[in-house]
Amino acid sequence: MNDIQSRINKIVYWQYFPFIVFAFLILLLHFGMKPFGDDLVYGEVFSKQPVISFMINSYYTWSSRIFIMPVAAFFAGQNFALFSVVDTFFYFLLPFMISKLFVTENKWENNWIIIFLMACVPFVSMMDTAGWVITTIHYLWPLILGLVALYPLKKVYCEESISLVESILYVIITLFAANMEIVAAIIMAFYIIFSGFFLYKKKITGFIIFQTILSIGNMIFVLTCPGNVLRDLAEAAFRFPVYINFGLIEKMALSATSTLICIDQNFILLVVLGMAWLFSWSQYKTLVPRMIGIIPFILGLVINLARVVLLSPKFANLINTLTGVNMVDLVNPKNLMNVTPGMIHYVISGFMVIFAVSLILMTFMLFKNSKKMWIAVLVMGAGIMSRVVMGFSPTVYESGARTFLFTYIALAIYGLLLYLEFKPDLSEKTQKILIISLGIIGVLGYLESFLKIF
Repeated sequence: MNDIQSRINKIVYWQYFPFIVFAFLILLLHFGMKPFGDDLVYGEVFSKQPVISFMINSYYTWSSRIFIMPVAAFFAGQNFALFSVVDTFFYFLLPFMISKLFVTENKWENNWIIIFLMACVPFVSMMDTAGWVITTIHYLWPLILGLVALYPLKKVYCEESISLVESILYVIITLFAANMEIVAAIIMAFYIIFSGFFLYKKKITGFIIFQTILSIGNMIFVLTCPGNVLRDLAEAAFRFPVYINFGLIEKMALSATSTLICIDQNFILLVVLGMAWLFSWSQYKTLVPRMIGIIPFILGLVINLARVVLLSPKFANLINTLTGVNMVDLVNPKNLMNVTPGMIHYVISGFMVIFAVSLILMTFMLFKNSKKMWIAVLVMGAGIMSRVVMGFSPTVYESGARTFLFTYIALAIYGLLLYLEFKPDLSEKTQKILIISLGIIGVLGYLESFLKIF
């Protein structure tokens, strides 16, 4: 009996056990999924043309995602069970890579924190926007593999060697991950910044130089792809004709407005900003730092209330039932979409700029004495910029909730960095309350996803 208990404990307290639990819970969600939308369209691709023709035609007429699209078409054309198994592996890989990148000690406990934060991310709301298979492979898989592509930076920073086989694997993974435009920009930015750092520290390696050149070349490939230009023109003509006349300011206003309109019910934003509030108040006793720590939470709460309450059809129906007032007459999100930006768009834009600045100020304040400061700034900056760039696409509104994936994962990583940095400074009682609270919210986040599917 003791031997059996010992083996069970060994499994349960294995550092990667939290990831197995998370992957299993995600696999359960797949039983409630079925192909729809673009999944059905992509599923017929290879019955009409060979892979090479599909890639060439895509490059010249639709998209630079010439590696992602064939993979998506392959899985869309197979039994959904195959996609479910492979997708579950990627959901295991996501927290695994976050742990490999940022966790160095107390791995079992810290890996559970990663899972609690991951459970707060509304994956279901994002991945069901255009089809489970297509949306996931176009957005989630490149993001996860993008984390793998960044791992060599940590290995060089820690002065670990990279074998030839590893190098080849990293190059292949980078090419696939960077085939998605936002991931391409993130990878390029990180490699350029870290290359400069490694040069300064005289730790630069040939492989890092190669990866940096590769990421820059890939971005040039994305920006010069004729298919991307034709698709933007076609999308603008069909969905948003006035878009072609917009300048930088108008597109920034679109980024801000789409952030308010497309954000969905989620826990990750308020959980992470709530942690920042807690840690700022535990670290500082003066008014200004505490205000810097709480303002992002208040602004994040306003965003959630504005979207989830004021712009929610369920809330509108409730108000109509109770008062007879038609909320659409007062607040109609459709009046904000696919139109030339007006005063309300610029008001929203100003609010979002204040929110973004507050997030950066909060980051500098919290991590000013930490070795993690610049990585925290980069992570938060990546999350913010992944929203800003959305205004430079005519499908800024139609893309919907899935475009928040990069921001949410950046927030989850930021939350982990906060926990790693400040949890040791809390009392033992406060630590337990924090961990239990994160666990409860994580369970609620998963249940929310579960109920949306089943």
